[in-house]
Parts: sequence; C-alpha cells; structure tokens
Amino acid sequence: MRTRDTNASPPIDTVRNLVLKLAPPLVRRGLNVAVRPDGVVEIRNPGHTRMVQPIVIREKDGLWWHWQWSGPTRDGLPEYEPMVPVDDVEEAARRIANVLHVDKTTGTER
Repeated sequence: MRTRDTNASPPIDTVRNLVLKLAPPLVRRGLNVAVRPDGVVEIRNPGHTRMVQPIVIREKDGLWWHWQWSGPTRDGLPEYEPMVPVDDVEEAARRIANVLHVDKTTGTER
C-alpha cells in the first residue's frame, strides 16, 4: 500500500551507515548505489541509464526500507510503500534487483 510521507528521513549519517550494509549485495548484482543529500537512496542499473529506483528509510514499527514512487501528477509529492525492515538487506537487495533487472537474452525488463 502506497502512502503519503508522514515521517522525515533519519539523520543522513544513519542513512549512510544503513546503505553501507545494503550496498554490497546490490553491487554484487551489478547495480550502483548512491545516497543523495536529502537521504534518498538511488539504485541504478548501469547498463540502462533510465532504470533508477529511489528508496528511503522511514519509521514503521522500527526503521524500514520504503519504495519511493512518483506521485499521481508530475508536480505531486512522492508516495512511499514499505518494503522490508532495514536489517533484512538480502531481501531488500533481491527485491530491488528484481525491479531493475533486464533480461540479457531478450533485452526486456521484468
């Protein structure tokens, strides 16, 4: 379920420390990871420059990774969907890689 953002990001140092745990399994899957100054984590498929998935950390009975989706209009606020608790980095990496995967045999997105 997508929701409007009601929580601020944790401090940027907290985000960076948590991304240090999430980045290795994403990099092993061939993805690039960057933290923007506003605390949004951008994961990119370097082979397909338009394939970017922003995620954020928000409170939901503890800290969780959330998908960040565009709002209903171009100028609308982003919406957030809980993914997994921040400690479940392998599952988060699996889900993110699935979204950014391109089938090499056909060149199609999944």
